[in-house]
Amino acid sequence: MNPTQAATALEFGVLSDAEFETFSVNHPQNSFIQSADFTRFQRARGQDVDLFGVRRNGELVAAGKLNYTTNRFGYRVCECAKGPLMDYTDSALVSDVVGLLKGRAADRKAAELRISPNLPYIARDADGAEHPEIADNRPLVAELAGLGFSHQGPDMNFANVNWMFIKKLDGIKDAEELIMGTSYRTRKAIRKAEKNGVFLEQATLETLDEFYDALSTAGDEKGFIYREREYYEQLLRTTSAEFTKLMMAKIDIPAYRKSITERLEAESASAAELRREVEETGSKKKANRLKVVQDLVDSYERSLKDIERFPDSVGVATVAAIHFVCFGDEVTCVIGGTKQDYIYFNGATSLYWGMMLHALEKGYKRYNFYGTFGIQGQDEEGHGGYEFKKGFGGDVVQLVGDFVMPVRPLVYRANHLGRAALAAARTLLGKLPLKRQA
Repeated sequence: MNPTQAATALEFGVLSDAEFETFSVNHPQNSFIQSADFTRFQRARGQDVDLFGVRRNGELVAAGKLNYTTNRFGYRVCECAKGPLMDYTDSALVSDVVGLLKGRAADRKAAELRISPNLPYIARDADGAEHPEIADNRPLVAELAGLGFSHQGPDMNFANVNWMFIKKLDGIKDAEELIMGTSYRTRKAIRKAEKNGVFLEQATLETLDEFYDALSTAGDEKGFIYREREYYEQLLRTTSAEFTKLMMAKIDIPAYRKSITERLEAESASAAELRREVEETGSKKKANRLKVVQDLVDSYERSLKDIERFPDSVGVATVAAIHFVCFGDEVTCVIGGTKQDYIYFNGATSLYWGMMLHALEKGYKRYNFYGTFGIQGQDEEGHGGYEFKKGFGGDVVQLVGDFVMPVRPLVYRANHLGRAALAAARTLLGKLPLKRQA
């Protein structure tokens, strides 16, 4: 079947990287997943990728990146993650593009077609409460079901992230307005990190080991899954320095100790002088000032105590590492964390804040904290991470999720029956009593 025959008013074709980039970077549904940079990266890793476009009277009205994967049994899937990019309010266009994609998937011998439009399911606020009066795409879910898709549900999807926390940046004029949009606790952490000399550095091929050591250490400590080192090396080799930002938060231990010591000495001297004046004059004003200064003295003493385990020989330490992506309208925090030994320095806070400032400076409209769960309550796994993100301001964003359509129905059904049988067998084996040892 020639895909262009599925909808005579539309023309289906393969796009060059440049054509695709021009369309995707300017599209309101843009995502780094649907970008030329990420396409080059995936091709370099040996993945089978198509860039397609759909034209109406010569004008590009839809586009996307298709990934083809084949499992060890020969079952082939065609997926357009975070796409396709098109106007989903145009029902005729949606229907025609779906028909064209199904034809393309069939031509490439895929048994199923997967899509996951980069659109909200129902608008939510910072607490996760639904606001369908703002955005409600449940009708789209029903429309896609009518075209033959099966909705995979609204639950968190870790492979193709569909629950996020996003802060809108358009309308924020400067850093002061930005920081005032954060919680008191977050502002305090940002300013503490700045005062203590935490600084940021973007990893290069030469410093990738530093980044990866911090990322993998944080992942092992916190239990999140991170990619192999080669993955990040390939990103650096195939994408631009603005697209891929492997960011590190660092602290110069000797310089930090020296700074705290000097501040302690200065405030201790001030406290001694104030104490003498209070004893001589009984001034309540001086007594109140003494209390403030003494609190600083106590704080600096605790800080020096806290870093006793870090000798000056440590030098400059990488305390946190996060993989960011900058594309289209948003900066996205993909994955990362803080080394537990260095949690005191607020490295992750510094990285989030530093990249938020970068987004503001470069004109990005959104700051995407990406995968977010534990929203419903403090007893849920991941709730602490959600609360941390919430401190920066923003809203929970739930996307419409994944949709699956059979392209070769018999093969599709056989595959799913086989998977169901395997799952049932594993469940049964798990319930069987263990063999008793003699």
